[in-house]
Amino acid sequence: MVFVFKNVVSALLLSAVFFLLPLLTLAQEEVGLSISPAVIEATLDPGASNQYSITLKNLSNAEQVYFIFARNIASVGPGGVPIFASSDLEKTGFEISEWITLPTNQLTIGSQESAVLNFELNVPEDASPGSHAGGLFFSVDPPEMESSGAAVGYQVANIISIRVDGDVDESANIRQFSTSKFLYGSQNVDFIARIENTGNVSVRPTGPIEIFNMLGNKVGTVTFNEERAVVFRASDQGPFERTFENINWTGDSVGFGRYEAIVSLVYGEEGAIRTMSSTASFWILPMNIIGPALAALAVLLLIVFIVVKLYIKRSLAHLNQGRRVVNRRRKSGTSSLLLLTVVMLTVTAVFLIALLALFA
Repeated sequence: MVFVFKNVVSALLLSAVFFLLPLLTLAQEEVGLSISPAVIEATLDPGASNQYSITLKNLSNAEQVYFIFARNIASVGPGGVPIFASSDLEKTGFEISEWITLPTNQLTIGSQESAVLNFELNVPEDASPGSHAGGLFFSVDPPEMESSGAAVGYQVANIISIRVDGDVDESANIRQFSTSKFLYGSQNVDFIARIENTGNVSVRPTGPIEIFNMLGNKVGTVTFNEERAVVFRASDQGPFERTFENINWTGDSVGFGRYEAIVSLVYGEEGAIRTMSSTASFWILPMNIIGPALAALAVLLLIVFIVVKLYIKRSLAHLNQGRRVVNRRRKSGTSSLLLLTVVMLTVTAVFLIALLALFA
């Protein structure tokens, strides 16, 4: 029995080594490809040609063959991630892949070695003015496998953005500027902005977001789109929109009351700068401070109410019986109610003024 058990354990260990050894070997291998530059941007005239170079480095521990092909950018997904057309035949309105002439469709690079790819870009004479964008892909799988969905490897793309001179239309607007919620407990606010590009040129809007408190004092500034992310041009399907999220402002005080944020953006080429702006409002109520303060206010009002009531009762006790006494009681009752109301309003006003002075 012991002999059989040892044989079973040995078989299991051998099986584990057999299946895990390839995985361990694969984990030890570095895979990847670096591209420089990652983005190529230029302004060209219709009919112009230009040469470009890309430096590639094989980061894996083995020699690798990379297949090279171009794709047009169809749209941009969440977070600004480009969505590429599935093939050269798909029309996107940003056509650029057919303008690229490659010296080869595959490149072999040794382990940890670099290679330079030179290619030519020819703008057609009838190219439409405005922005055209696409990507130059380097894949470990042939493009036909990538198109069929059978690819299992990895691929890296270089972004190419060309602006064709001519009758360009630079026009964009702010479709939405708001905070992620209306009420905050502290000066830790997230803004959301949705930019719409209705022109035929991609834009990179940037500018300050200025925050003002309820007294009109500026309490903070945040730079919108500091990395100058692009909002692509409109296509045949209509204007293009891009949403910018998680734009955070953190103040240096507790904060209290209504706040207003003004975003002022600029975009466009040198000498033709355009502007757009929008406003959003929000409230800051630090409940961890206001809650105990309201409880203290409630206790204070209760004490005032009891003291006033006792005072009125004592005053009424000294009045004589009779008709005149009844009238006095009625008058005293009216006066006591008015006095109580005035005292409570005064205490509440003092409380709000104190909060304003402390936190605004």
